[in-house]
Amino acid sequence: MNTYRTFMSKYIFYFFNGRGRAEVSRLIFAIAGQQYDDIRYEEYEGIKLPQSLAIARFLAKQFNLAGRDYFEQAKVDAVADTINDLLRKFLRLRFEKDKSKKQELMKKFFDE
Repeated sequence: MNTYRTFMSKYIFYFFNGRGRAEVSRLIFAIAGQQYDDIRYEEYEGIKLPQSLAIARFLAKQFNLAGRDYFEQAKVDAVADTINDLLRKFLRLRFEKDKSKKQELMKKFFDE
């Protein structure tokens, strides 16, 4: 299962300066006990492996956290996708400027 491990001995994680979608990958590094350089930037400068969920899935496989069989892998994917769904809804709520709409979104977010 650890087929990618030999390709990288030092990890450099480039992401925008902030939390959010990158936290899943940072959690994988922490759970795996893997040291890495966490380089944050304010603008998009081009990265070699784009998309936060693709990075998270890559790291989960890299550190044997992706599941032992196809069913476990699907469950791990479901967790990552659920986090992404929640984050998307939260960010919509977070950046809503209209106060009444924000209250409506907040109620919906916590009730569902």
